[in-house]
Amino acid sequence: MPAAPIHWSIPSGSRFWRTGQAITRVLRDSTRTDEIVVAEEILAQRQLRYWVESGVFEYGEGRALFEDRPEICQTSVDDLRALAEGTLGREFARFLDFHGLGLEALDLPAPYTPGEAEAYLMKRLRGCHDIWHTLIGAGTHGHEEVLVHCFSVAQTGLPYSVAIIGLGAIKPMVLEGRWSTLLRDTRRAYRCGRDARSILTAYWERRWDQPLDEVRREFGIVPLQELALPSDTAPRAAA
Repeated sequence: MPAAPIHWSIPSGSRFWRTGQAITRVLRDSTRTDEIVVAEEILAQRQLRYWVESGVFEYGEGRALFEDRPEICQTSVDDLRALAEGTLGREFARFLDFHGLGLEALDLPAPYTPGEAEAYLMKRLRGCHDIWHTLIGAGTHGHEEVLVHCFSVAQTGLPYSVAIIGLGAIKPMVLEGRWSTLLRDTRRAYRCGRDARSILTAYWERRWDQPLDEVRREFGIVPLQELALPSDTAPRAAA
């Protein structure tokens, strides 16, 4: 699919100052998830309106998702652990366990989003973030978070992902000397999101027992470890 268009607007008044405060706190401490979600939500307002107005919930799984309004945070991780090896749900639970993550932190309101549909989409995007980690095969180190946002910006056009890519490249890539990640892997992750089918309204709760490899094939997602750029595989000219 084409990369998602980005709709960006500078927040005004108190929201402008609250966004700046949140970004400053995150730059000082990247574990401040509470501040991350504030900046993400405020900057997402025009993009959320675009997705709802473009009819994102009117087709396929999006219609059922909008009617049912499932919440990832209400999923039982114990139930996911009991699924067969290699299924989406089992691999998602494995990702959460390995990285010491839980779903309870996803049960957050969207106070900066006035529309009901937009608010649900905002919460849904938050809830699906770690599923996207699982789909593309990325961990949770700083540079890997940047790669997930490269995938995300191609899929969603969320302005916050642009900010994470720009600011996140400084510490985990430039200062840590991860030049191959900066120069090669970011392009791979963006290409992965651009070339995949839209997963914005995927009804993951109906797919937990589906093999992960099958889900990836259905959506055209190639794990980053397997994704080569044209320059990676093109034969070199003879000297």
